[in-house]
Amino acid sequence: MRRASALLMALWTIAVLSIMVLSFAAEAHLQSGINVYVRERNRVNRLTDAGQQLAEVVICGYQNAPEWSDGEDLEQLLEDDRWILEKRELKTATRCTIGPILLDEDNEESGTVRVDIEISNAGEQNAININELWAEGDSSYRLRWEMILQTHGIPEELETEKDGTVKLWNILISSWNDWRDSDDTVFGMDGQSLGAEKAWYKEEYEDDKAEDEDKRFPRNGQIPDIQELGYIRGFKDYPAVLTGGVINPWAKKEDQISVRGIADEFGVTGSAKINVNSCTVNQLLTVPGIYDENDDEEQSNGREIAQAIIDGLKEMPEGNVDESRTWWPYRDWADLMNRVDVNIGNEASNYLMYKPDANSIFKIKIVGESMGMSRTVQAKGYVKDGKVRYIEWRED
Repeated sequence: MRRASALLMALWTIAVLSIMVLSFAAEAHLQSGINVYVRERNRVNRLTDAGQQLAEVVICGYQNAPEWSDGEDLEQLLEDDRWILEKRELKTATRCTIGPILLDEDNEESGTVRVDIEISNAGEQNAININELWAEGDSSYRLRWEMILQTHGIPEELETEKDGTVKLWNILISSWNDWRDSDDTVFGMDGQSLGAEKAWYKEEYEDDKAEDEDKRFPRNGQIPDIQELGYIRGFKDYPAVLTGGVINPWAKKEDQISVRGIADEFGVTGSAKINVNSCTVNQLLTVPGIYDENDDEEQSNGREIAQAIIDGLKEMPEGNVDESRTWWPYRDWADLMNRVDVNIGNEASNYLMYKPDANSIFKIKIVGESMGMSRTVQAKGYVKDGKVRYIEWRED
């Protein structure tokens, strides 16, 4: 009996010790995995930090990058500035890619970082700074608004349930001017006061019994976000103007009008000019001299001119140029006119730009990868006093 008890105790002790050993082994394995994760996570964090530094070096120095020249000593240029090619690409093409770069060139598993940089003049894809598109900001503001509204299918006049026929374009443009200007005088167009100042919104909110958080009044200055247009007379009444869709859902099916939303055309920073080297046909159609007031609603003439301008980027310019490229940015108005064989109105020269300016916003994407782990950072920023100032920062 004692022998059996001793054997049982021995087996029990062995079992307990085995469990403890297995527990220690599992804990050690888990701790090892955590250590690897922390190490690799720290590594990809360092990679993205390095990518941020690389992005700032290129962004802050690209304006001084020398133009391509025949017979240049590329090796010497790279010796003087490791990132000269990326800076030049950003300067001429408004976008560039750095990397992927190995953390350790002798170790392919050391991790890589890649940086993509793109310039947009108003924050998003060459958008027009709406804060400049008003009566005191642009002498041709009304024409440009009408171009945008027409090319998106917004009807100039609209049959409504409540007010009958309204001059929709004039309401939208006038109400925006009242929201943007600093006075309390209702803006007028074509002999009618069609805008909306504080009194109009007070009456509107009383009728609709709007919640306090939904009550907005004219800012009397620059707006910080395009979404604010949704609170303005006309835009709030016909939301499809901004978002797209059916603008008159109350009408019979056969009388409903589908439109494209205009919100994506605008930003709230940057310039009201269009960068001719990185734009689309529709963006060029917002430029006086390309848009034809006497053309039909489809703007066939304007689209032909705009397409010719974009196609002209593939035409090699005169003078000393890099023949290895497949497209060549326009240097200036004279270069554009020499390379495009269409009749463009001279007024267009006031609304086109060829290089990023001081208002440019930089879109930055940084991807660090190591041992199957990655970290992505997407940011937006601008340059001030020789430093990149960030206005947006998102990471996975």
